[in-house]
Amino acid sequence: MTMADATSEVHEASDGRRWMLRRARPTDARALVNLFGSVRAEGRWLATPPSAVSEPSESYFVGEMIRSGETLVLVAEADGDVVGNVLVSVEQSSVSNHIGVLSIAILDGWRDVGIGSAMVRAAQAWTREQGLAKLALGVFPDNERAIAVYEHAGFRREGVRRRQYRAPGGFRDELLMAWFPDEEP
Repeated sequence: MTMADATSEVHEASDGRRWMLRRARPTDARALVNLFGSVRAEGRWLATPPSAVSEPSESYFVGEMIRSGETLVLVAEADGDVVGNVLVSVEQSSVSNHIGVLSIAILDGWRDVGIGSAMVRAAQAWTREQGLAKLALGVFPDNERAIAVYEHAGFRREGVRRRQYRAPGGFRDELLMAWFPDEEP
């Protein structure tokens, strides 16, 4: 499967709703920021608190990231609304520029219907196409749903960074996971 294959058709969610995975456009920046804000507001899935980023500065940053073309930025769209996002950024250091870093956000109400799995497959296809040697991610250890999706896609647990993030009520650990294209059958 190529990344183009993963983004070239309309998908049907397990509950029957239709959605499309497509490349993000600079005009999607505001919708992506709204998605990130909604997920942040849940207080469970992202380490950045809602008040840490201003909407205008984040919209500018996201728009520039899309324009640069150096990062894979895809959106899951349903009925004209952005309901999910997958990002793969490539490490910039000369000693680690063989690594892509995966990030996924899905709007509440669109989880558990297959979007996450499709986004992971698209990220893996792009990673292969770019010739990267590793696709890495960090996830909270209590996000069992996401961990199951990643493990099903071939990701392995690499370790835990204890007390990595400060959160209301204490610190949160981060589970590190990775997928290696050359270890796929």
